[in-house]
Amino acid sequence: MNKIGFIGYGSMGSVLIHGFLSSEALKPEEMIVSSRTKDKLMPLTQKWPDIRVTDDNHFTAENSRTLFMCVKPLDVLPILEDVGGHLTEDTHLVSIAACVTIGDLETLFHGKITKVVPSLVSDVKEGISLVCHNGLVDAESAEKIESLLQSISKTVRIDENEFEVAADFTSCGPGMIAAIFRNFVEAGLKHSRLSRESAQEMVIATLLGTARLLLEKGMGFSELISGVATKGGITEEAVKVLDNHLPGIFDEVFRKTVGKHNAVKKMVRNQRTSKG
Repeated sequence: MNKIGFIGYGSMGSVLIHGFLSSEALKPEEMIVSSRTKDKLMPLTQKWPDIRVTDDNHFTAENSRTLFMCVKPLDVLPILEDVGGHLTEDTHLVSIAACVTIGDLETLFHGKITKVVPSLVSDVKEGISLVCHNGLVDAESAEKIESLLQSISKTVRIDENEFEVAADFTSCGPGMIAAIFRNFVEAGLKHSRLSRESAQEMVIATLLGTARLLLEKGMGFSELISGVATKGGITEEAVKVLDNHLPGIFDEVFRKTVGKHNAVKKMVRNQRTSKG
């Protein structure tokens, strides 16, 4: 029982696994990956021949000192209940399901538990992974998990009660940002003969430069706006429109996303009570 195990090989599970391997934070021979569709793991073994793959979650759980649960929220508790007999008091359980609380996990496993919300942008070694540990996770165990995550992202430890909005910023954020700028491009094309590909290239390059400017110069959003939106200028007109309309839109975004978080958390709780 000395491996790092992963149950589930969906989009985020694959980002973590390939990220840890490509950054050399983990060696292939240190890992076990299980998926109910074993054929799905073939590209993984082709790239990393020494990695152990299986369709047997029990085997993965029994042979892992750290076990990452990389499955959908409503699959976490059923799978944990199924593999629970193969975990020991030394197992460190790590769940990446945002809507499954540490309290939910503690109803089935009474050891070290860490909750992690990674981001798709960790696929390019960027972004933030959110982390929260239960009281049984000692400093050494916490450092091991956070060090792994730091090989693919920045790691921020937060209170579990803040996960919903923080996950919107970090994990849902890439999708929201892409949606915003997709609409930005589509609106611009109505007033231009530019190709969609050219417009997207311009916006993506500008997004990258804006992010670097904010980070490397230590600028805040308002400071950057002031630097671009000169009084009486074109950018000022655009910012006025955005400031007039976007607050209401984003209020609605967070009402919807926080509501969805809470609805899924309730469904997870109902799984517990139906078993009880």
